[in-house]
Amino acid sequence: MKLLPLDTLLPEIYGNTGKSANGASYVELNALLLDARVPQVVEMLRSGDKDGAEALLGGMAEELRVHGGLRLAWAQVMRMWLLAAADDCGAVIDSGIGALHTLMAVDNRSGVEYLSIVAATIYLLAFAHYKSGENKKAEKELGKAQKLYERLAKKDSDRFTPALMSAVEASTEVFKSKLKKMNVLAHYQVATELYQGKVSAGVTDAINSLVDSITAEGDIHLKMGNYRDAVKFYTKALRYQKRISASMGEKELRISVNLGKALLHLSNRRAAGEQLLNSILPLAEKMGATTEAEEIAKLLSDENKSTFDIAAFWKKLFK
Repeated sequence: MKLLPLDTLLPEIYGNTGKSANGASYVELNALLLDARVPQVVEMLRSGDKDGAEALLGGMAEELRVHGGLRLAWAQVMRMWLLAAADDCGAVIDSGIGALHTLMAVDNRSGVEYLSIVAATIYLLAFAHYKSGENKKAEKELGKAQKLYERLAKKDSDRFTPALMSAVEASTEVFKSKLKKMNVLAHYQVATELYQGKVSAGVTDAINSLVDSITAEGDIHLKMGNYRDAVKFYTKALRYQKRISASMGEKELRISVNLGKALLHLSNRRAAGEQLLNSILPLAEKMGATTEAEEIAKLLSDENKSTFDIAAFWKKLFK
């Protein structure tokens, strides 16, 4: 499970209009927008000035602690992110508990900004618990963060779908049971539908995100041994990717390798898998994609060994 970039974890608040791209009014933004230190902290973190950001956040927290509210919770989440970046998981958890207490005292609990700060807090708690080896807590928290980001993505897909996708991707690593991993697919399907709608509306930039979402669904099926479903999703991802680029790039290569891997596990499609892998091996070598080239060579070698061993067994058995 990785620490998300700040712009993904807690997407930037909108300008002084207090409205999103789709026109939804965010009246609860006022407190954040009127505090000039909010964008200042964000800019410091973007430029790598963590010490300056932490000092400013410390001052904000002391001042705001008396009043509470969304600004204090926002400052606490920013500090959680800094602590997580420093691998201080214990402090992240302590700060997260403090942030949740602050959030519980906020009156408007249905607003977009409130929910986004709650989602970021819970994701960071999941990150800290996972890094500390407390998987059960991490699973529970990550599941809640997913639901919140899904709710937010339905309100404003441009702003929150990347966070939803990242939370769902993290769950493929954190969730251990097959049932829970199957439930993860439902969240991916929501993200895929959101991107699909933008592609259908002619928003070409959404194709990249759609390909990533469909590929991720294929990856889950591959990990779970659902090879037919994996083939279906990888094939669909490549079809959309061709709308962006007709030539083989790194993304197409990675998807093709996994497609070949899935095909090898299907007895009636194994030959197609070998043919695909043999055809992309020279391309991987030409591109200098050493990791993929080595993986392809190993897959073909293992397949040949398997075929040879089975043939030898039958020959000896019926000698």
